This record gives sequence, structure tokens and C-alpha cells, in this order.
Amino acid sequence: MSFEVQDCAANSVRLQTAILLYGSDHGNLSYATIHPVDLPSPDASPVIRAGRPADSTSLKEVCASLISSARIRSGLLSDNVLSIGLEHVIWWSRPGPRTYFFNCRESEGVVSVGKRGGTAPAPGLIFVAKEQSLWVYAVKGDSRPTLDTPLYHAPFMNVWDNSKVCLGSMPLPDATLAESVAKWEKSFWESNFSHPNHPKPLNYKGGIHQFSLDLLNGKFKGKFPERVLRPIKGLTLGAVIDHFDGIK
Repeated sequence: MSFEVQDCAANSVRLQTAILLYGSDHGNLSYATIHPVDLPSPDASPVIRAGRPADSTSLKEVCASLISSARIRSGLLSDNVLSIGLEHVIWWSRPGPRTYFFNCRESEGVVSVGKRGGTAPAPGLIFVAKEQSLWVYAVKGDSRPTLDTPLYHAPFMNVWDNSKVCLGSMPLPDATLAESVAKWEKSFWESNFSHPNHPKPLNYKGGIHQFSLDLLNGKFKGKFPERVLRPIKGLTLGAVIDHFDGIK
């Protein structure tokens, strides 16, 4: 009886540990134990040895190891998909021209984009989709981000200071799979930017409304001015991946 399997990197793995779950009925678990497993020979049945109670630390360690192993290797991903977790997908959008739509309330004496749209440059962006939520970060340069790439606040309206997008009535894809990233990005860009959710999403005299007007009016000659991006202190792509994977 063989208990070996082949993973996607063609490495042989074998049964090592058993986690036994206890409860009064299905779906009502209250206790767990972790046990080493012996395989005396390839044809022998596995033997579960004496175990120990599973505490929160040991269970987190097991889950973290499994999540890390479950990450799809970058060589198997399309160029823009950076990481796939159990419940989320993270991808990169290259810098370049995008079509912006604005529908902002206008008030007398206050600078406002108003209701208009147009094509203008955007910086490189990192998107994270998880369940029915979306986050967006900015990056500098046009090279594929690495784990050490620093992240910046997205220079847009409708994005909170924690980088989560205020979705409003944005139509959302049904899943957070690698195949759905184009749909998520399409929904983001086809929705209206309507109001600032962040008190200072970028460094620009006049704020986000004035910057958006100058962007649409072609002030930056077709290239996004990365100097306006505000860094998120100490945050890198690797830290974001670890956060969404539940690894501290």
C-alpha cells in the first residue's frame, strides 16, 4: 500500500502526520490531536502513533505550511498574476493609458472633477481580490514586481487609506480565480470615481480633484507622474502576500 504522491514540482511526498478531529457531531468540532505516522514498508499500512493535543499555535503552523506549499509557483503563472491563495488572487497591472470615468458632486467654490471621462496614464498597480472585496496599491516602474517591491497608496478616489476599494454598485465577478482577474480589473475601471475616501491619497497641490483634472487635461504628457505617489510605510508586495495568506 503506497502513501506517496507527486506534487507539481515532481517531488515525492509521503504521509508524515495525522490530525484527528473530535466533536459531538459533524460540523461541531471541539478538540484535535496531532500524531506522527509510521510507514514500516511501502506495502504496509500506516501506523498512527501516540499524539499530543493540538493548540492554536501548532494548528497555525500546520496551516501556514500548507498555504505556503499551495502557492502556485511563479513559473506556472501568467505574467501578471503574482500569487494565488486559498481565497484570493493577487495580480499586477502594467502602467499605461486607462479610461477614467468621474461622476463627482460639484459645489460652488470647491474644485471638483464633476462628471466627465477620458483616457489618461495610470501607474503600475497591484490588485487583490478576495471573496467580494478588492484592494489596490500603486507601484513604481514598469518591471514585474518582486516580493521586495515597495507599495504606494493608489492615487484614486473611492479607495480607503487601507487600500480597500469602496465598491458601491460596482458589478463583481463570481469568483476570485486567476481566470477572473481581467473581469475584476474591467469592473474597477468601468466604474465611476465619485468621492475621495482617503484624506491624502497622493502628494499634489490641490489634492485628488485637482490632480484628476490635470491628469485628464493632459498636463503630464502621457506619462503618470510617479513623484506624486505616497509610500505606505514599510509595506512590500511580500508583506501583502503574507497578510492575505494568513502568515505573519
